[in-house]
Amino acid sequence: MSWNNDNVPEIDISYDDSQMKSVMASISATLDKNNFGTAGAELRNMAAMASYNGERAVNKLAEQTTDEVRNLMKERQYRQPSYHPGVKAFDRKANNQRMVDNLKDHVENNKHRIYTTTTNGGYNYSQAFEFGLLTRNYPAHHPFQDAATHLGLNQMNGSFDDEINEAIRRGFS
Repeated sequence: MSWNNDNVPEIDISYDDSQMKSVMASISATLDKNNFGTAGAELRNMAAMASYNGERAVNKLAEQTTDEVRNLMKERQYRQPSYHPGVKAFDRKANNQRMVDNLKDHVENNKHRIYTTTTNGGYNYSQAFEFGLLTRNYPAHHPFQDAATHLGLNQMNGSFDDEINEAIRRGFS
C-alpha cells in the first residue's frame, strides 16, 4: 500500500425513500381527486410515518456501527507504552487511541459515512490499522470489515434491510 489516502476505510449507510414518497403522493392525489374521503390524507400520514421510522432505523444502525468499530479498535489496539496518554510519543504521533477518538459518523441528509480522520504527516493512519503494512511488519486488524460483517451490512437482505422493512411496516400499520 502506498503512502496516500486512497484506501481510507469507511462504512457508508444510507436510506433513500424519495421514490416511495413520490408514489404515495401520486396515489394520495388520485384518492383525493376521486373523492375517497380521508383516504388520501391517511395514506400521506402513513407514508410520512414510514419515512420517519426508516430514518430513525438508519440513525440507530449508524450509531451501532460506530460503537462496534470503536469497540473493535479499542480491543485490537497495541498495548505498547507509547500508545497511552502522558507519554511524549503519544502527543507527537498518530496512534490507535487518537484513531478511536477521531472515529466519527459524518452525516449528510440520509447518508452516514463512518470513518476516522487521524493522520500522521497527512497519511490517514486508519488505513494501516485496517489493512496492515507489509513493509513495517504491522498486522491488519480489520475493525471496519469485521463490524460490517458482524452487523450484516455487507449482505443482501441482511439485518439492515430487516430493520428498514420493519420500520416501514410500522409506518403503514
